[in-house]
Amino acid sequence: MRVSKLITGISTAFVIYFIILNQALIFGKTYVAADEFQTASLTLLIIAYSFVASLEKFSQFRLILIPFLLIIALDILFNSLLFVGYPQYYLVYQSLRLPLAVLVGSIAFSYVTFSTNPLYQSVISAASLAVAGMASYVVFSALSSAFGIPSLAIPSLALFLIFAVTSLSNAYEGELGEWIRNERSFLILILFILTFYAIIIRPAFSDRPGLANFFEWAVIAFTLIKLSRDLRRGIEVDEREIVRAHRLQNEFVKDKLFSELEFGEKAFIEGGSKVPLLVSLIKALGNAGVDTVRIESIITPLVYYTDEKLPLLSFPWERKIIERRNKIKRAEIVENIRKELAKEEIGFKSKILVR
Repeated sequence: MRVSKLITGISTAFVIYFIILNQALIFGKTYVAADEFQTASLTLLIIAYSFVASLEKFSQFRLILIPFLLIIALDILFNSLLFVGYPQYYLVYQSLRLPLAVLVGSIAFSYVTFSTNPLYQSVISAASLAVAGMASYVVFSALSSAFGIPSLAIPSLALFLIFAVTSLSNAYEGELGEWIRNERSFLILILFILTFYAIIIRPAFSDRPGLANFFEWAVIAFTLIKLSRDLRRGIEVDEREIVRAHRLQNEFVKDKLFSELEFGEKAFIEGGSKVPLLVSLIKALGNAGVDTVRIESIITPLVYYTDEKLPLLSFPWERKIIERRNKIKRAEIVENIRKELAKEEIGFKSKILVR
């Protein structure tokens, strides 16, 4: 238990409770209009949040309390606005109270790790994000109608659907799933560009539809070219590693140290670093008198291997799944290399472990 977080949370809750109850004496005027139930609820939720956050094993579940904290805080805020003479904001908030709670709650659920199974976790998170998208559509549609501002309902729905689809791809291994995840940040960038265009630029070009159409088709063409290029790039081999491997062959040494091989294996499996394992492999094989062609055939799978990249905007559970998947793939590469080394009568005493 992280006691400091618990103490900080309790202290914060006590300060807020004390100030709300004694604000008239402290400031000479009442600014925060909160009844006893709201004040007590806010205090208890802050304490509960800090308590869960202090438990290392269950700290991620503190996110589930955020929707309740937000709604209580917003209740107090808009009650205060009503108290000082702004009833219109209070009425709008009351109509959006439930969609806001659903929106924040769904986002919080999408971040929590409920299962170690990639399929189950991906489905839970994707479903939560889809619900968040629908709730955001309701919220922004209502705000647009109430205040007469451009609506962000469709862009917000599209944003959460991008997150939902790309997070669902974690349930599947392979190049296509990796490609979908890696395009998340690009798709979000295109969405922001289109939203800015639709709200700011397009109205200014209302009298010149030809220019507006050109911009729209240019964005579509750029998007398709970028996506297709990235898909092709995902299945191409980076030959720069081959060049580096051949350079390492010039570093043969006479000593055959199996501890170097074991260190190289650990560095590769745990951290993804190829160089220590490549160097130790070339040393061992060269010292054993293995010819260059055979050495190249043994190290080629290692040279060609690349980790699946983490999406730029990734969820905590998503990072764990991808990192675990990468470790398993690295361990498989090492196991295959060991089988090849055994043919050259180079063996190991230690076993491969993936934590």
